[in-house]
Amino acid sequence: NGRNDEELPSPKAPSFLAVNKNTGKVVWRDNSPGEGILNGQWSSPALGLVDGVQQAFYAGGDGWLYGFHARTGERLWKFDLNPKSISPRDRNYGISTPVFNEGKLLMSAGQDPDSGSGPGAAYSINPAKRGDITESGRVWQYEKINRSISTAAVGNGLAFFSDIDGILHCLDVQTGKPYWTFDVKSPVWGSPLLADGKVYLGDEDGDLAVFRANSKLEKPSTLPVASSSHDV
Repeated sequence: NGRNDEELPSPKAPSFLAVNKNTGKVVWRDNSPGEGILNGQWSSPALGLVDGVQQAFYAGGDGWLYGFHARTGERLWKFDLNPKSISPRDRNYGISTPVFNEGKLLMSAGQDPDSGSGPGAAYSINPAKRGDITESGRVWQYEKINRSISTAAVGNGLAFFSDIDGILHCLDVQTGKPYWTFDVKSPVWGSPLLADGKVYLGDEDGDLAVFRANSKLEKPSTLPVASSSHDV
């Protein structure tokens, strides 16, 4: 669901569906964002087992992250992806995919890249809470990041977030403590990938930066590829 020329044609249309994978039959649906959709909705959902309950995590186009009982569609909680300091006009929403890691959710917020740069935020969230968990479920909040459409990469006790301006942020996954940042000098639409102790990040210039996945910054090696790496 989304807006067309600033109008939301179908505010009551379902924004999130669960279907039977064998038959395609709709099992449950939800339209929690309703008229609050800011632009469009592009985030992919994720799943996680939390205290014995299989949850489905969904980033709505209204700037809230939602947690549902995956079987029944019961909405268990919601979390505002915008810090209180941000103006209503500058509200971000989730474009990246929520990452479930060791019982916590990692998520960054941003906007359609056509909206340009601006302030963003990244979070660690406890999905075991219920109701509006913007305060009670916030494990940590990191605001020294610009708008991001990239899914986090997690490993070695670290979380790596990239933003639209081309800066890679390395944080402690448990506390959100920032260790380092690196500017690849080109916009980033893709997501970092962590494998074999290295972090790979493609940029719009068509270069692939390769970092060591540790808390001390080492200058990355750079590999040119044939075209822009939006899909890395």
